[in-house]
Amino acid sequence: MYVEPLAQRVVDLIEGTAFPHLDSTSVLGMIALVLTGAGLVTLRNFPLDVGERLSLLVAEPFPRVEASVGVVLAMDGVDAALTQRLRRHAEHPAVDGLVVATTTPDVGLLLPRRLDGVPVRTAIVLDSPAAGSAS
Repeated sequence: MYVEPLAQRVVDLIEGTAFPHLDSTSVLGMIALVLTGAGLVTLRNFPLDVGERLSLLVAEPFPRVEASVGVVLAMDGVDAALTQRLRRHAEHPAVDGLVVATTTPDVGLLLPRRLDGVPVRTAIVLDSPAAGSAS
């Protein structure tokens, strides 16, 4: 399946971006912008089930759509609630892979590599050097 290369591309694009603000709204918007700029299709607030939405669903443009990857923000790290949420996301037929975007480098060690057969990857979100400097 094509999901592994797509998930790695999403991770590489996220990790290659310096984020000026590390609040969830800014990070999600910047990720969507970067992925769209790289030629990927992004769907924000993708409905998974009644009352549950995926922050971002990413795929290659038509006609190359062979897999889709969900991007989930975990800016404060991993807890049991996040793991359960990821498991619910992995059960949805539109989600072939998951990328967890976080500022916590050790999150990848805490997450399973697969949930119900769906690969899970981690992307480290870094702030831009200019974000912390005063003008």
